[in-house]
Amino acid sequence: MDIAALTDFKPPVSGEALAEMARCYQKSLLLEQAFKLGFFENLAAGFRSVAQLAEQTGARPERLVLLLDALVSVGLLEKNGGTYTNTVLAQTFLCSHSKFYQGDLLGLQLAPERRRQWERIGDWLKGETIRQPGSTGEVFNPSFVRAMAQATLSHKGFEATLELVAKHPGFEKAKKLLDLGGGHGLYAIALKRLRPELEATIFDLPHTEEVMQEYARQYGATVAFYAGDFYVDELPKDQDLILAFDVFYGPPAKTKEVLGRVYRSLRPGGYLFTKHWFLNDTRTQPERAAFFALMLALGNPAAHVCTCREMAEMLAEVGLAVEKLIPIGDAASTMIIARKGEGVNG
Repeated sequence: MDIAALTDFKPPVSGEALAEMARCYQKSLLLEQAFKLGFFENLAAGFRSVAQLAEQTGARPERLVLLLDALVSVGLLEKNGGTYTNTVLAQTFLCSHSKFYQGDLLGLQLAPERRRQWERIGDWLKGETIRQPGSTGEVFNPSFVRAMAQATLSHKGFEATLELVAKHPGFEKAKKLLDLGGGHGLYAIALKRLRPELEATIFDLPHTEEVMQEYARQYGATVAFYAGDFYVDELPKDQDLILAFDVFYGPPAKTKEVLGRVYRSLRPGGYLFTKHWFLNDTRTQPERAAFFALMLALGNPAAHVCTCREMAEMLAEVGLAVEKLIPIGDAASTMIIARKGEGVNG
């Protein structure tokens, strides 16, 4: 038997990565349907039989068991004999009673309209507009702001970001902190918990305040809210620290204008901490940043995801000296720390 003859059946590289991409699409639709049908809420109280779940959901038992077993296979449910319950993962993030609930985030990420955008990439490439940009009130509605909070709380980069800021020498001496475009306010709220004497302010569009106050009450912190549009309005003065996380995805010229406002808002010796999905110089990595750049462009041709080099150059142009560039969490994001010089006013 000539085993060498089988080399004709062996591709030069494995195709498993492509197959996994296709399966991920199926998994996302399975998650969406199970979530919309309320299975995780129905199982929040503990094990249920197929018959009980079928009665609660109106499903046919012989079909329902196939879906439940598939959910077990992807780690969302546990099975004991003929009964099922949520795993810790599902109980933590997919049940509305949990403070780490991700319902708004899933609704945003798995929305049919977002899926249709990706399905029309061919039309977009030929110049068609596949999504009309909404008003700021429509885009940054309470559900969207909660979705951003849910994404923040579920990611290990949140803790890494807080630790980085809290251990920086500028934080210990700071009296005023401004969270620019802070929305849900979780970063400022957490840092206020570390230093209750810190004067922490969220600067964002007025309709985001409702959600920010919800989180402030939940975590027992008092933070101020300053309503404004950083593309138009000057920022509160005499800030020791400014946080600008995942907000600079507009045209570079507009970003540079906002950075000028940041410079004028900082006290001499003050620091800017800005964290984004920055691209590398080839604009192909990290993967999440490259996908995000494409997703933004599908709905907004003016959107732009900066490289680290582009952001560092803009910071230098407005007078802020870059101190460090630090990968965050899974390295999909990068933190850039920049400082306003001592004895520099305006």
